Amino acid sequence: MRIAVVGSGLGGLLSAAILSERGYEVEVYEKLPFIGGRFTSFNYRGYEISTGALHMIPHGSRGHLARMLKEAGARVEIIDSKPEGTALYNGEEVEVRKRSFPLRSKLSFALFCLKNRFREVRLSELERRLDDFSARFLRAFLGWSLSITPEETTLTKIYPIYRSTLELGGPGVPAGGCRAVVEALAEVVESNDCKIRRGSKVRSVRKEDYGFSVHLEREAKAFDVVLSDIGHEETAKLCSYRAEKCEPSSGIKYSIAIKQPFIEHTGVLFTLNTRRISGMNQVTNADPNLGKGHFLMAHQPMLTSNVKFEISEGLKDIRELLRGYEYEILAVQSYSDGWPVNRAKAGGEESVKTPLKGLYVVGDGAKGQDIEVEGVALGVEKALQEVETLEF
Repeated sequence: MRIAVVGSGLGGLLSAAILSERGYEVEVYEKLPFIGGRFTSFNYRGYEISTGALHMIPHGSRGHLARMLKEAGARVEIIDSKPEGTALYNGEEVEVRKRSFPLRSKLSFALFCLKNRFREVRLSELERRLDDFSARFLRAFLGWSLSITPEETTLTKIYPIYRSTLELGGPGVPAGGCRAVVEALAEVVESNDCKIRRGSKVRSVRKEDYGFSVHLEREAKAFDVVLSDIGHEETAKLCSYRAEKCEPSSGIKYSIAIKQPFIEHTGVLFTLNTRRISGMNQVTNADPNLGKGHFLMAHQPMLTSNVKFEISEGLKDIRELLRGYEYEILAVQSYSDGWPVNRAKAGGEESVKTPLKGLYVVGDGAKGQDIEVEGVALGVEKALQEVETLEF
């Protein structure tokens, strides 16, 4: 079976690596001169600035992505965070554990879940029932991990993510950052005599009697199956069918060089008294090679559509958080419109299927119900199950 993969983001490369390991003939097409999409990095002044994702895997070495990287044969070391996370609240930093939350709020949460687990109730309803610390943590967790607010999602969408976090635990940092993961997957693909064609923009994909024809600028090639890592809407444009519009999530990321360490551990620091910034992590605590000095990454969801205003609010937070520290902001990256944090907001479960048999979508536009790249891994797993059931 010959399989084309359109796009070399994490979803596309993970799919290609596993399929090539299973003996399929795979060819990956990437329109950019580099691979990895929003899950790689470039070196800037001695720091690994990621193109999109933070240098962090939500469930570390225990999660879905780690499991599928092993299945692909990709050699990636994941350094699990210890502690998994702390919260900065009213000037004090506390480790995030069950005992960190007041009993009354834990009971309110349990009762809310019991009553509304199968109802489309906004999490802002839960937020109003919690004490101040718990409510602020809920908002910070959603903003950091999913780039959304309690008003934007419901319990039914978030509950599976909550259960998965309890089962699999918190984050880890891949040694070498996002780029190391991408390079390991590319090595698997190419070691199996499959191709990754950089700078090759796919112009259209057409359904044929034998399968599909993939058309580039000056050539067309025949394939049995096509996996698309460019989201449902862009895939539909390539293949000339209509797709329902997905609601994306938007956010802003800050890469910061800091002279003295601000965070003393390898996990997430959730910031509970800020305007916009939801959390930070100091990735060089886990892997010093990610920066020539201490390297902080901060993230915020976008609460309005005004990018300049959102950045100004985030910068105010950073100035207040890092008052007294010597630091430099290396990069401010916004993710919205055609380049969002996610093509589909987390918590939903966009199908990997399309109207065309043999054409599937992977990546951030067709995630399973988990946090960011863990959801991407679950989506890839579903798409590969569909491929395995095809008969020719």
